[in-house]
Amino acid sequence: MHNVDNWNRLYRTQGHDLPWCVEKMPSWFTEVVNSGWMNPCKALDVGCGVGNYAYHLAERGYNILCLDHSETALALAQEKNNHPSLRFVLDSTEHLDSLGETFDLIYDISLLHHLKPHQRDHYAFQLAALLNAGGKLMVCVFSDDEGRFGKTNEFMNPVTGTITSLLSKEEIVSAFEPYFTFDKLEKIPFDNYLRYLCLMRKKDVR
Repeated sequence: MHNVDNWNRLYRTQGHDLPWCVEKMPSWFTEVVNSGWMNPCKALDVGCGVGNYAYHLAERGYNILCLDHSETALALAQEKNNHPSLRFVLDSTEHLDSLGETFDLIYDISLLHHLKPHQRDHYAFQLAALLNAGGKLMVCVFSDDEGRFGKTNEFMNPVTGTITSLLSKEEIVSAFEPYFTFDKLEKIPFDNYLRYLCLMRKKDVR
């Protein structure tokens, strides 16, 4: 996640044509939104990209802080997906504790697998710290059962040109279980790849 110039170049040259910049919400996302597991609230979109998911939720009553470390992505988001209920901030996952506010919902769609393994525990800790009591966390991440990469733990992403991780169920649980209770941890097809969809709620630490 550190090579910001690379991500800016991707968004500058391909913009909304990047494969994760979906116009139509994927079925799994729509199902979660409509299931009642989450409801309109104050939310944080970590790694918002061009803001398609955030705009979709803002139209449904959510107030969302959209965070990304690519200034080009944020410029595209504000140009195409701006909304009165959206705010945008240029920052990285390393400085989440500097946001100075808390949320009822946080979602990470396709960011976690770009973090290095040693960063995951602290990332989970920071997300928990940003959530209010009973707050919820949604994570969608590459699964290690994605066979086309030869059952390896990581691969060179052909789109981003970055090393991308394939996470096991055990790795996900190890990082998040100290702070969260899992409501769902299941494999789903998304964007032609097998992913893990994780729905969690912050533990009561009293």
